[in-house]
Amino acid sequence: MPNEDSYIIDGKEYIRVTRVLDVIAKPELYRWIGKYGWDYCEGVKDKRASFGTRVHKEIQNYLTGAEVWVDSVEMQKTLSLFTSWVNSHRVIPDSLEFRVKSDSFMFGGTCDFIGGFDDKRTLIDWKTSKYVFDHYKLQVVAYAMALEEMGLEPVEQCKIVSIRDGGITSGLIKRDEFEDLYKVFLCARRIYKWKYGK
Repeated sequence: MPNEDSYIIDGKEYIRVTRVLDVIAKPELYRWIGKYGWDYCEGVKDKRASFGTRVHKEIQNYLTGAEVWVDSVEMQKTLSLFTSWVNSHRVIPDSLEFRVKSDSFMFGGTCDFIGGFDDKRTLIDWKTSKYVFDHYKLQVVAYAMALEEMGLEPVEQCKIVSIRDGGITSGLIKRDEFEDLYKVFLCARRIYKWKYGK
């Protein structure tokens, strides 16, 4: 049965890339929970997830020329940082919120941005976390490889752009890094299948 861990596409179940990556230990998260307690941390995570969803929506609105809704000081600062960042690069979207899937390994995900970034075809994932964590790299490379498996135009690089606390942190994954990172992701996919049977 499908649930929040998967997508149903053309009648088939594809495990979400982000759920696959949950099998990888995240010691920073465990230390944070140990320090502040489960209930507090879950409250913060829920609040940040809600804000992150809004940021994704308003970034999409901005890039498509739709009306942007600013309803808080944090949102105003975030979008101001984002627009300055866009204006300092050549950012030209081809696809936003684009669903990808791998029939070979039965996983799926949603790419935030595919298009031009400083004249290179780039897959970008927007984040609102304080750091660019290692598993984010696995996430975007899995999307990039699924895009290719679908027979669509490949990307030259992947980028993670995190906007938080008045600054932008980013990570760049070059094409020659894809293969090794994808192997790590596929190991996580195998562990997920072993643990959950799908």
